[in-house]
Amino acid sequence: MASPNIAVVRLTESGSFDPEGRDTLIVGPGMGTAVRTLYADMARHLTHRFQIIGFDLPGHGESPAHQDTVTIEELADAVAELVRNLHITGTIKDESKVYFAGLSVSGLVALQLALEHAELFDGIAVLSSAAQIGSPEEWAERADSVQISGTESMVEMSASLWVTNTFTDDSKLTVQKHALAKADDRTYAALCRAIGAYDVTDRLEEIALPIFTVAGDEDQMCTVGDADQIATMVQHGSTAIVEDAAHLLPLEHPRRLAELLDNNLT
Repeated sequence: MASPNIAVVRLTESGSFDPEGRDTLIVGPGMGTAVRTLYADMARHLTHRFQIIGFDLPGHGESPAHQDTVTIEELADAVAELVRNLHITGTIKDESKVYFAGLSVSGLVALQLALEHAELFDGIAVLSSAAQIGSPEEWAERADSVQISGTESMVEMSASLWVTNTFTDDSKLTVQKHALAKADDRTYAALCRAIGAYDVTDRLEEIALPIFTVAGDEDQMCTVGDADQIATMVQHGSTAIVEDAAHLLPLEHPRRLAELLDNNLT
C-alpha cells in the first residue's frame, strides 16, 4: 500500500524575512480545504516569530489524489517524514524549535504525532478537533455519499458548519467552497473512513508533549468540550475558546488565532 503524498506549501516566503532564529510552525488543514488559502491571513500575523510551512491533504489543494485506503497514522507518518526532510535540507535549523498546528482531521494527525513522533516537536496545537470526531457510521455514510454524488454535494452542508452566521467575507468562504468541490472524490471518501476509524481517547494520558487546544464557541463539529477533554487528559495540556467562531478558526479569526498560538506555543 502506497503512502499518501502530501504537498509542502510554504506560507511565509523565504525572501520576506531572515529565517535565522525563527521557529518553525507546520500547519495542517481540515477536510475539503486548501492550506494556502486557509492559513494565509493567520500566517501574516506570525512572521515575526515563525517560518510557516503547510501541507495539503491527499487529493486536496496541491496534493495529488491517493488511490488506496489511508489512515490517520499514515498521514502522521507522512508529516513526520516531511519534518525530517526539512531538517535535512536545512529549511529547519538545528537550533530552532518546531511546532505543529492541525485543524479538524489534521488535529487528529496532531494527536498521532504527539503519540508516535513527539521527538520531532516542541509543542502541538489541536485546533477545532477531538480525540474522536463523530462516529464511524456517520463517516461511512458521508464516504458512500461522496462516492455516489461527488465532493460538490458536500459544499453547502460543510460551509454551513465552517463559519458562524456573522461571518461576512463571502469571497474567502467561496475560495474554500471551491477547494472542496475540486477535491478528489475517491480520496475524500478514503479520508472520511480514516476519520471514522480513529479514536485515541484511551491514549490521551500517554501524551507528554505540551498540547494546546483551541475551540470555537459555536463549533458544532468539534466542541469546546472536546477541546477540554484533550487538554485535561494529556499530561501537559491547556486550552482556549474563541468567541463568535465555528469550525474554520484560521479563516474566521486569523488574528486572534495567531495571538493564541504565539502566546501558547512556548
